Amino acid sequence: MSTLSAEEKYRNFIPEESRKYLEKIFADFKRDVTIEVYTADGKHREYNEFTLNICRAFNVLSDKIQLREYAMDSEMGKKREIVATPTVLISPEEYNIRFLGAPAGEEGRALVEAINLASKGLEGISDATKEMLEPLEEDRLIKIFASPTCPYCPGQAINAFKAAVARPDKISAWTISTLDNENMAREYNVGSVPHTDINDAVTFTGLEPEEKFMMQLLFMKPLEEILEEQSTSTEAKDAEDEYEEVDLIIIGGGPAGMSAGIYAKRSGLSCIILEKQGVGGQVALTPKVENYPGFSHIQGFELVEILGSHAREYTDIKQFAEVTDIKYGPRIEIVTTEKKYLAKGVMLATGVNVRMLNVPGEDKFYGHGVSYCATCDGNFYKGGKAIVVGGGNTALTDALHLKHLGVETTIVHRRDKFRAEKVLQDSVEREGIEIIWDAQVTEVIGEKQLESARILKKDGTEFIKDTDVVFVAIGHTANTELAEKMGVELREDGFIKVDPSQRTSLERVYAAGDVTGGVRQIITATGQGAAAALTAFDDFTRLFSETTQTKKNIW
Repeated sequence: MSTLSAEEKYRNFIPEESRKYLEKIFADFKRDVTIEVYTADGKHREYNEFTLNICRAFNVLSDKIQLREYAMDSEMGKKREIVATPTVLISPEEYNIRFLGAPAGEEGRALVEAINLASKGLEGISDATKEMLEPLEEDRLIKIFASPTCPYCPGQAINAFKAAVARPDKISAWTISTLDNENMAREYNVGSVPHTDINDAVTFTGLEPEEKFMMQLLFMKPLEEILEEQSTSTEAKDAEDEYEEVDLIIIGGGPAGMSAGIYAKRSGLSCIILEKQGVGGQVALTPKVENYPGFSHIQGFELVEILGSHAREYTDIKQFAEVTDIKYGPRIEIVTTEKKYLAKGVMLATGVNVRMLNVPGEDKFYGHGVSYCATCDGNFYKGGKAIVVGGGNTALTDALHLKHLGVETTIVHRRDKFRAEKVLQDSVEREGIEIIWDAQVTEVIGEKQLESARILKKDGTEFIKDTDVVFVAIGHTANTELAEKMGVELREDGFIKVDPSQRTSLERVYAAGDVTGGVRQIITATGQGAAAALTAFDDFTRLFSETTQTKKNIW
C-alpha cells in the first residue's frame, strides 16, 4: 500500500477543480509572496490545522509562495503583535494584511485574492483608488469582520486589501472571522457581516463598491455625509455657473449605463455617465456571477472592473456626482453636486434598492437584529429565534437555511399563499416551519437589542412575537425619483414604463436596466443600455438635423 508524500497530501487537500483554478492564478504571479502562519496548541486546534493545511497547499502549488510557520508565543509572534490564533500574514515585510481565524468557506476567496494582490503590487490597483488615497496623511487600521458563509464578505475584505497595497505606509487591513473570534465580534458589537471598522472610530455594515469604500476610508465619514458637504459647497458657488452642453446624459453607472456610454460614444454622440456612488450598481455587490456570457464564473467586482475599464475608454464617468435637480424641456437641465448640464436627452439607469419594511425600529436595529441576508448573518442566531418576512424564493430559501442552522424560524407573509417555487414551498412544509399568513411586521421592538416584533393580521388582530432577529426578504424598489420629477410614466408595479426601444413616455428620455423591471439580469441590462443609446442616436438624428428649426432652438 503506497503512502502519499507530504507534497501530494497537501496538493490533494484542495479539490481538483479548485486546484486547477488556483494554479492558473498562481501562474500569473509577478513577484514572490511570503505567507506567515501563527498557531498555538490547545484552543482552536481544528482551525489551526485547517489553516496550516491550506497554506501548505498554496506553497506546494506555486514556487512563488514562500511559507513560514511560527508559534503564536514565539519571538516573531511577539514582533508581529499576533493577538489571535490562527493568524495569517501576507508579505508582512511590505504590507500589514492579516487574517485572524481560519480562511474557510467564502473567506478562502479573500485569502487567495490577498495573495494575488500582494504579488501584483500597485499593478493590481486601479488608478482611481491610487489617486483617491494619495492625499491620506493619517494611519488607518481597517478591520473586516466576516463569516465563512457570507458571500459578500470577500468583496469588502478585498476593498481593504487593495487600500493596504495602495498605501502600505498608512493602511493596515485585517479580516477577522467571527466563527473563531467570537469575543472580538462581541467587543465590536458585530451583528451583521461584512462589518467594517476603521480605527475603532467609524463602522459600516455591508459590501460597498470600491470607490465608495475608498472615499469613506479617506474622509472617515459615510458617503452620504461627504456628498452632502460637497452639495453645500456647490450651492455656495455663483448661481450663474455655466452649463456644460452634452448630447446624452446617462444617470447611473451600472451595466446598463456603462453599456449605453460605449454605444452612444461609438455612434458619435457626446455623453457623460453620472454615478452618485461607485460604478457597477448591484453587480458590484454580487459575490459570484455565473450566467454572464464569456465568463463561466467571475466575482461581481471583477466584472465591474472589466466593464468600467471598457466604458472609460469611450466616455467620462463622473463618480459621486449625485443629481440634485432635473428639469424636462427643449433642453433637459441636470444639476449635480458638482456641475450643471444641458442635454438633448437623458437615459435613466438608476437601478433598484432592497425593499425595506419602513417600520419603527428597523433603522435602529439594522445590523444588530434586522438583516437583509440570512446567508451572511444566520450563524449569529444559532439556537435563537428568527422571523423571515416575505413570500418569494429568497424568503423561503432564507427560512430553510436558518432552520438547518438550528434557528427557530417563523415566516410572516402578507398574503395567503407564497409566490415562491413549489419545491421551496414543499421543503418549508416538510421542515415544519411556522407560517403566519395575511400578516405584516409593523414594528421591531427592543431597548439595547431586538426583543420582539409587532405583527398585524389582515383581520385587524395584532400581537407581539418574541424574536432575536428579523430577516427582510420582500424584493426591491425602483429608483424612480428623477423619472417622477420629469413626469415619466411608471408601470403599475412602480418601475419605469418603456417601449421595445427603451423610450419612455417623454420624448428624448430613455430608461434601461433594473429600473425598468422585467428580467433583471446583467445581460439584459447591458442589452437595454446599448439599445437605448442607439435609439437616442436615431432620435437625435431625426430631431436635430441641420435643416430642422428644432436644432436651432436647442443649441
